[in-house]
Amino acid sequence: MPALLFFLFLLMLPISLQAEIAVIGNLESTVKSLTKQEVQAIFMGRSRVLENGNFVLPLDFSELRSEFYYKLTNRPIEQINAYWARIMFSGQASPPLSLTDELSIIHTVTENKSTISYLDLKHVDHRQVRVLLILD
Repeated sequence: MPALLFFLFLLMLPISLQAEIAVIGNLESTVKSLTKQEVQAIFMGRSRVLENGNFVLPLDFSELRSEFYYKLTNRPIEQINAYWARIMFSGQASPPLSLTDELSIIHTVTENKSTISYLDLKHVDHRQVRVLLILD
């Protein structure tokens, strides 16, 4: 029986990796779009300032974190966690603040022009947030 459950899990894995993830920002932000490289730099702590000089604060969504970082960096979450452990130990940067539900993500992004995060594209309301990049 455990082997059957494991097999079913493996069959479901590719389906979950098929969701499109939208990197989102505030509607009033001057940032209209971001490249994948810019998003990588922001979420990996290498940059907190955009080309236009604006400060940016990334937020992780705990429910999609593994999938987001895999699509963004092509690395499993264990490698991302190890990366952040090294960076934090050296004092170079802190990882993005992690929120646990979509409503918190949407509320924080709509209330703060410098905040960006990510959601499943099918849960994005374009009247509330701006899609800056889609990862598929």
